Amino acid sequence: QNWGAISRRLAQELERDVYSVDQRNHGDSGHLGPHTYEAMSADLVRFIEDHGLDAPILMGHSMGGKVVMRTALERPDLVSQLIVDDMVPAEFHLHHDFKGYVFKLLEIEAANVASQKDMDQMLADVEPDLSIRQFLLTNMKKSKDPVGATEVRGAYRSRIPLKLLGDSLRNMTAWDAPDDLVYDGPTLFIAGTKSPYIKPYAYPAMNRLFPNNAIEELDTGHWVHAEKPREFMDLVVQFIQKNQPTNTS
Repeated sequence: QNWGAISRRLAQELERDVYSVDQRNHGDSGHLGPHTYEAMSADLVRFIEDHGLDAPILMGHSMGGKVVMRTALERPDLVSQLIVDDMVPAEFHLHHDFKGYVFKLLEIEAANVASQKDMDQMLADVEPDLSIRQFLLTNMKKSKDPVGATEVRGAYRSRIPLKLLGDSLRNMTAWDAPDDLVYDGPTLFIAGTKSPYIKPYAYPAMNRLFPNNAIEELDTGHWVHAEKPREFMDLVVQFIQKNQPTNTS
């Protein structure tokens, strides 16, 4: 859901098919457990195989970044290039108020909020940046068929299972991919300079697991592609064009 506009522009600029995949418990994909990187990586492999995709380029942000890294490590035969948006192959404590986001979106649901403006004002309690609030609110949609006596037609409801995701936050901080795997294909890490994730502490793991990597930085927080979409796309396009195989026939 959150990659829609960027996916369309990348498809146009690169003249290739781009699939914007909703992971389990995100967007219009099914709501089910377990919400783990092992399960989500298996989902992604199944998507690639079911659609007959030939050596696709994988790109993911944050949680999705860990999913595509794990997939590339476990199935390097499926992946031609890898792009990781502000995430590292390491376990960490949550630096952003993800739990606060979850609780606030649950509060919005409980209040039967029916306007985008009111949702934005409530979310501003936990996130001051407008672009990030707009990004987060793409997960909300108007209810057409209320369920239960407390719901109101036209009130916003989450596309994603907020309670399940809130309960799974501990899983999302983990990095449990096998340590003896290596993906040596072209890999781009795009870091937000104001974000705490892609920093020198993580370089040894990044270089060991992804030895053919490059790091680019943009003046953003954690939500790099939402905060500077044009600059983000420029880096992605340049990287893909630089590393795509040349036709020598």
